[in-house]
Order: sequence, then C-alpha cells, then structure tokens
Amino acid sequence: DRKKTKPQLKRILDKYFSEWVRRRYADSNGNVKCYTCGWTGPWKKIQNGHLISRYYLSTRFDPDNCRPQCYVCNMIRNGMTPDFSSNLDRELGEGTTARLYKKAQQTMTDYPYEEEIEYYKAKLKTLTE
Repeated sequence: DRKKTKPQLKRILDKYFSEWVRRRYADSNGNVKCYTCGWTGPWKKIQNGHLISRYYLSTRFDPDNCRPQCYVCNMIRNGMTPDFSSNLDRELGEGTTARLYKKAQQTMTDYPYEEEIEYYKAKLKTLTE
C-alpha cells in the first residue's frame, strides 16, 4: 500500500470537504441555494465556492471561507466576491471577511490531510444517515 502524495491527499480532501459543504446547506430534498444569487438546485449541481481562492492553503478548507455557489457565480462571475464577502459578514459577524483575509496570509508548509480526510468523511456520514 503506497503512501499517497500531498497532491493526491489534497484532491481527496477537496472531494470530501466540498461534498460536506454542499450537503451541509442542502434542504431535506437535497436542494441547495447559491450563496450569492439565490439560484436553487440539487447539491450535486452546485459548487463549493470560496471567498478566498483555494490557492491559499490556510483558508482552503476553512468552513467559514466556503459556501455553496452555482457555476455561474463561482466560475463565470469569479465568485461574486463583494456579495460573498458582505453575506459572510452579515451571517457570521462583521470582521469575518477581514479575519479570513488575514488568515490566508499565513504560510502553511504542512497540512494534516489524513486527519482532515477522516474528519470530513465522518461529518459527511452524519449528514447522510
């Protein structure tokens, strides 16, 4: 059993974390509302939108940085950052966006991928049971 590389582990964690974010906001029928435009669709058709780019590892898997977004808002409209930001500050309290931007500047040389994969696998299980 070969040990997985960091890029492989990152992809695996992305998969579980993204599904958890999308399912976490889904209603009992499995539908999710886009955080920035309000479009509603099945959780499988919506994306895990990030306020701060996935490039920044310190906020990539931060639940406060992620909300469900439709393809149009996330990809075509570049994440609708101003709307995303004001919605987050309204939802989680003034200063949330500023805190996340500050956190994004922290350099991470290592990430606990294995632990996080297990953590989000378990959290997903509680949502799907």
